[in-house]
Amino acid sequence: MSSLGCFLIALFYSLYSTVPGTIERAFLENDAGLLASLFSREAPFLVSLPEPITFSDIITDEQAFLVFERIFRSNPTIEFFPDSRRAPVFRRGGFILKGRWSFIDRETKDQHPLQIFIRLRPNTESRSRKPLWLIAEIRAEKI
Repeated sequence: MSSLGCFLIALFYSLYSTVPGTIERAFLENDAGLLASLFSREAPFLVSLPEPITFSDIITDEQAFLVFERIFRSNPTIEFFPDSRRAPVFRRGGFILKGRWSFIDRETKDQHPLQIFIRLRPNTESRSRKPLWLIAEIRAEKI
């Protein structure tokens, strides 16, 4: 019985581990398309970002792509990394990935560090070629 439990835990982490890497790469490369590959086509989700971006709304995958495309164009990422000191936190049928995101405002040249929380949920979409986990919410707050 304990072997089955260890196997399931190992399987979970192997399936989960690709998503943080994809998210990290999307932010570091300022690639809204790569980030959008983790958005649900069937369910809108919350994006809430503090100043200087100041955006908060429930949006579709297409709207989120456009929002992040604009954000990455005007606020290029200088660092992004998931908090590797902690295991992902299980909440509401999914997991919360916590990390740090810093970007530069192209107009003011100011650097803005944020703590970011990305809630992931299992992919339940039919006939989906999406990964096993999808982004269900993105929130950030100033550090």
